[in-house]
Amino acid sequence: MTIPVWRGVLVLMVCAANSAVLLENQQTCRITRIVDGDTVDCDAQRIRLLLIDSPERRQTPLGAQATAALAQLLPVGSTVRLEFDVRRTDRYGRILAYLYAADGVFVNEALVRAGFAVPVVYPPNVRHVARIRAAAEQAKAARAGLWAVDGFACLPGDARAGRC
Repeated sequence: MTIPVWRGVLVLMVCAANSAVLLENQQTCRITRIVDGDTVDCDAQRIRLLLIDSPERRQTPLGAQATAALAQLLPVGSTVRLEFDVRRTDRYGRILAYLYAADGVFVNEALVRAGFAVPVVYPPNVRHVARIRAAAEQAKAARAGLWAVDGFACLPGDARAGRC
């Protein structure tokens, strides 16, 4: 059976369009500053890691520990790959992204699995929510990171709101 040339062209066009969408949903940049345990500056952009929340810097010493954990995964000067979800920015103008280190480590998940962040979900950005929640359950069960010292007795969102 022979395939008319126009069908081959159509398939090629569909594949090219899918590749363009994939590239549009990802980019790379260089880490210039670790702001806190869930936010980095990357080139001239402020990036907020999706689906996670870590203690604020003012929550001493927990905030400093979470910031150090992120700095260990993404040292200043390292290149990171950003993956976007549905909504690309938050109300503060920060870019929302999943981050991948040069070695392929999914940073958002690694911080949660190590016990330095907890899941926080703001739909419609939910692509990796199952992975993040599973990592949190493992960290809590293993008393990893801040779970070992009841560091999440006051969740970061509650601390920001002054509830604890």
